Formats: sequence, structure tokens, C-alpha cells
Amino acid sequence: MASAKGGLLARSDFPLYAVKALDERHFLVAGGGGAAKTGIANAIEVYEVKFLSDKAVAGSICRHDTGTKSIMNGCNVYDGRNHIFAAGLDDECHIYSLKYKVTSPDKNEKGSNDVRQRKSGNENSANKEEEEGTKQIQFDIEEIKQIKTDFHKESGFQKAVQFSRDHSILATGGSDGYLRVWKYPSMEKVFEVAAHKSDVDDIDISPDGQKIVTVSRDHCGFVWKSEDGSKIKDLNGPQEYRFRACRYGLIEGKKDKFNLYTISIPVKRSQKPQPCYLTLWDSESFRSKGNQDTGTEVLSSLALSEDGVYAAVGTISGSVAVYISFSLKKLYYVKEAHSIFVTGLAFMPSSEAAQAITGSQDFTLLSISADNTIRLHQVAPRGSYSAALVVVLFICFITLIFWLISELGL
Repeated sequence: MASAKGGLLARSDFPLYAVKALDERHFLVAGGGGAAKTGIANAIEVYEVKFLSDKAVAGSICRHDTGTKSIMNGCNVYDGRNHIFAAGLDDECHIYSLKYKVTSPDKNEKGSNDVRQRKSGNENSANKEEEEGTKQIQFDIEEIKQIKTDFHKESGFQKAVQFSRDHSILATGGSDGYLRVWKYPSMEKVFEVAAHKSDVDDIDISPDGQKIVTVSRDHCGFVWKSEDGSKIKDLNGPQEYRFRACRYGLIEGKKDKFNLYTISIPVKRSQKPQPCYLTLWDSESFRSKGNQDTGTEVLSSLALSEDGVYAAVGTISGSVAVYISFSLKKLYYVKEAHSIFVTGLAFMPSSEAAQAITGSQDFTLLSISADNTIRLHQVAPRGSYSAALVVVLFICFITLIFWLISELGL
């Protein structure tokens, strides 16, 4: 049974700006109140998801304080040993390692400055197994590197960061309009390109690692060679619109076949609201293969599922929608799931192991917002029927049989 549509999964004590799935059971969120002395934390927090009484619940298992700076964007990879999280804090990129560790409930560390547990409203149920003496997976979160990535003269700010899938390079962009590519883990600069005349709003690297896409407030979208930064193609979006975000998605889960997806929003606000668009692009010719009107709610975020089957969008009014990626058909929608704009979306893995934890659903999507909430979005497998519907159909069938018997006088 799926949880309530767009239901509350957890509530943090700070505004959330990044959400990333770590594995079938864990995800991280990051954000904070920034440098303002309001008492609002700046932190990375890891949650564990469990299914209890046919309902998904999540509890905080560890947390890392990021000091006076708030994380506003980030990306993550798994290097075979640890999860690596690259995060934007003002004009810098900070690299964090999240190392698995197994602890017993009576040996959990408490009061640490860097990693500490925090009880949330629904953590008691989520940690029921701990009380029974079972071991728990936690994470040691450690900052391993930091580097300045944006050099705007007045207001440097990293706005986008992305790892290649083989985690050999890291691409960053920000308010100075430059695309910069760094070798990982040394963080030596590979190249930099004056890509845009305004802020770089989003970046993604193709699954084969050969191309990088950037979109900007200057209304332009470009495709670059990841090897040397030479330009491959301009993206020709709808007139009077600007690109807001870009993501690659696999085709049928095949790593060597993929499409590109973008979301576009109107350049100007008008008395008559204009629609926004989700666009599907061929990853070789970069010609549009489909353009879906998503409605007049202004789009704020975009995510693709790990297998490339689903594309999720969030809006500045807090709504969340999910589309089937190859047809751009809307499958799911929750109006104003959050009280303010959606700042991030992340699909949890869809493996059998994941479904054993989050339920047998077509997808499990997390959405976050500056309203401090993490919400859960799920859809039952297409072609499946709920138990209640089966019972109703069975009763109707039996009633029909008795009616036919009485009518025929049998």
C-alpha cells in the first residue's frame, strides 16, 4: 500500500535545498539558514527509510554541521567504498565523504560536533528496531576537500555541480557564467569556458561522459565536449522562454542509450499566465523529439529516475508532477504538496531490494522545499489493482449472477 499521495515523510529544522538518494534505504538532505544569525542550522542530514504498518517512515540517523554556510546545490556518486557528495557553499565546492559504519544502539555516539543524531517527529517509529537491540547502519561524514569554483567580482556563487558517472570529472557553474571542469579526486582544473553571459543555472554530464550540457539565465543552452570544452551544439528552445534545468536520462535502462531533458519557463511574467514546457531531446542531433505543456505553474526543478523511465518536475507554488519519459505523458500530480517552491527532487532506486523497503511501487520520489519538509510520492505499478477494487468487482460479479438466475427463473 502506498503512503498518502505527497504525504509528509519527515520534517527538518532547517530549509532544504538538496536531496540525494544514497542507496535503497538511505537518502541525504542539505541546506540551512545561511550566515544570518537566526539560530537556524546549516547541515547535511542522512535519513533511513522503513516501511512500518504499510506506511513509509523516515528517521534521521546522522548529521554534519557545515558551519556558517548553507549548502544550496549538490550531486553525489558512489566510488565503490564511500558515497561522495559535492556541494555548493557560496562560491566554493566542498567535497564530503560518507562512509558506512555499523553501530549498536547502546554504542551510538552522542554529542559529537560533526556528526550527531537528532530525533524527528516520526523517528520513534522508524527506530523501533533499534530499541529491540538490532544493529544500525550509520555514516561517518567527513569534509575531504574544498575549492573555489566561481569568480564573479561582486557576488560569486556556485549554482550547479555534477559528477560524471565514472566520477573521474566534476563540472561546476555559477554566477560568473563559466563552465569549469575539474579532475576528481585531485580537483585539478581541466579547463574553463566562458559559457554564458549570465548565471549558469544547471549542468549535466552525459552518461558516457563525453558531453556536458549547460543552461543559463541568458536564455541559452549549450552542449560542450567534456574533453576540452569545445562547443558542440546550441539548444534551440521555445521563443520567449529560458531553460531552467537539464538532465540526461537512460533509454530502457541501457547505459549506452540516453536522451536529454530540459524544462523551460517564460522569460517575462504576463497578466495571462503562459505555460511551461518539459522537452525531450535526441542526444546526438540535439533536436527536439517532444515538447510537453506542463501548465502555467512556473517550474523550479527537474529529476530523472535512475532507469530513465520517469521525469519529475517541481514548481515554485510547491506542486509535484511525474511524466513517463518516452511519451511525456503525465502520470502523477499533487498540487501544492509543499507550501512554497520545490527546491529539489530525487528518485529512490527501483530495484527489488528497494521495493522491499519502500513498497512495491512503480516509483518512489522524494521532494523537498524551503518549508523544511520532505515528502513522499509513489504510484502503484501500472496494470495492478487495489484490493478494494478487486473486492468491489467480485461483489458486482456475484450480484450479476444472482440477477441473471432470478431473471431466467433458474
